[in-house]
Amino acid sequence: MNARKRCTSLSPLFNDQSSNGDSGAKSGSPLPYIAPWVRAVAIFGLGYGIGGVSAPGWQRHSRVASKIGVTRIALVILILRDLWRSTPQWAKPRISRYGRKVMNIVSVPFRRISGAVDEVVDEIEDEIEDVDDITDFSNFATKIQGVIDVAKKKLELEEDDPTEAVQKSEKGQVRDDFNVQASFLAFVQILSQVKSRRASASSRDQIYRSSGTAVPIEMLEGLDEMFELADLAYDEHKDGSIKEVLNGMGYNLIKHDTTAVPGYLGHYIAINSDQTKEKTAVIGVKGTSNLEDFLTDMCASAVEYNLTNPFYEGGSKTLRCHEGAFISSQRLAEDLQPTIQNLLLPSGYKIILAGHSLGAGCATILSMLLRSSIPSLQDNNNLLKVWAFASPPVLDLNSALGCSSFVTSVVNNCDVVTRANVSPLVVTAGLLRAVNKRLKERNLDMSDFQSTISFLNKIKEGSDGEMLMSADEVTLELDKSLKRSELQDPDHLYLPGKVIVMYDLWEKEQQKLQDQKESQRDYSTILKDWMQTMNDANMHSTDVDLKNITTAEEAILCDGTCKALRFIELDGRLIDDHMAPQYRSSIANILSSRNVSSIEKSET
Repeated sequence: MNARKRCTSLSPLFNDQSSNGDSGAKSGSPLPYIAPWVRAVAIFGLGYGIGGVSAPGWQRHSRVASKIGVTRIALVILILRDLWRSTPQWAKPRISRYGRKVMNIVSVPFRRISGAVDEVVDEIEDEIEDVDDITDFSNFATKIQGVIDVAKKKLELEEDDPTEAVQKSEKGQVRDDFNVQASFLAFVQILSQVKSRRASASSRDQIYRSSGTAVPIEMLEGLDEMFELADLAYDEHKDGSIKEVLNGMGYNLIKHDTTAVPGYLGHYIAINSDQTKEKTAVIGVKGTSNLEDFLTDMCASAVEYNLTNPFYEGGSKTLRCHEGAFISSQRLAEDLQPTIQNLLLPSGYKIILAGHSLGAGCATILSMLLRSSIPSLQDNNNLLKVWAFASPPVLDLNSALGCSSFVTSVVNNCDVVTRANVSPLVVTAGLLRAVNKRLKERNLDMSDFQSTISFLNKIKEGSDGEMLMSADEVTLELDKSLKRSELQDPDHLYLPGKVIVMYDLWEKEQQKLQDQKESQRDYSTILKDWMQTMNDANMHSTDVDLKNITTAEEAILCDGTCKALRFIELDGRLIDDHMAPQYRSSIANILSSRNVSSIEKSET
């Protein structure tokens, strides 16, 4: 309990430091009075060392031998000073604490003489903190190791024939070699060949079409506005500050927290300014945009937690979810619940939670925590709605399906983050093992020099070469791998609620690839144009150029267990499809094709 309070009490300090900008670097720099002396010593050491090196003959060697130590010490001091100044404010107390711990351990033999060993032990034990504190380096390392251990265990169990694998293990036989690199390259080539051939490409599109049903038009209404509200949490909009953009959209900003600490979430609260419309309060949760958010993402183990009450009727108090997302959402819920319960809901406001990436997953868990603690939110499902764009899988099967009445997740094409869990990884590994088996059959497994040369020649054929596996064979192997993956596995997490999956059509890729060949651009030109685009474009701009961004052409409605979301599509756009411009472009195209009114149309 004390540890929890200690973590919570640090948050205002972090908020002040993150909002002050450069002031944190000035006031937080260590030993401000000694810094000028350090600089002077460094300059003197550099000059003295360079002077010794520039001396002729034997004098140079003798001076270097005797004086280079001074230069090294000065440089080390200078580098350490700059490293300390660039260290995040939240990490400095941890580093200092570890330094004190090391000093206490080192001083034990000396204090034993004076009889103060017990005091040293007490000091060391007092350093134990909350296991949910991600800013603690040892806690973070433990959580990451847990993720790695689970992934390794699942991948080791993934075999073409589980019964055969068990028999080999019992007999002490060595398992078949699995060349991951060769299988990966070969599978990527197979997918490019499927994409470039119209007859084969239809099988991939059929996987998506058969994974769900048509999206009702009423579910698409306002989808673009919800995405803009989710994206605004990054506060990186080219049209101005978050306050200015919200005002232009008809909202008044009442709170904006820019906390940047592992295990904490940046967010904003805004209410609609038009009192003639239904009262709406928007809570935007920021996604991954810095190192601190990435550290939270990495704590991805499926951990069991207990809620105060079930978050839906007939549900359980126990759930398994993404560890980092739950820790962050729980702290945010403690911060926001008084405002929501005592101010917004009594004033007649309906709550909308919106987020992108990590913010989407945390918005979902936040809504569950609020529904568990505020009974009125369960009595009326319309009081709280969640729009989760590009969310990672964060909930166990029952919880993911249980929040379908108030959570809508949106996926763009082959966005890898929406498949960032053990389950899709294991299914994809099953596909790679099938490819590896085919490579062995054709002596392309890179087991010796001859097979390596043959494999490289095969890869050199590109998308125009003979297919190692047909599209139907790939689909068959995918079905086999899916059957071996248990939905109720406690380590498997899924996308929450109802899921709208937007996807492009590989059936049309043949013409696109032909257009690229006719343009006769080499890889250096393509790379240069791409870097120029990244340099000029604003990742959170509302200006959508459909010519330069691949857009989704169809959409389905499903849940987190649908076939299209249970494997990683190793397409070249799996990372690009996660970015805001791609989501914005796909949403605009889907709304246009379904004749749904959008922000741009309503403004004109």
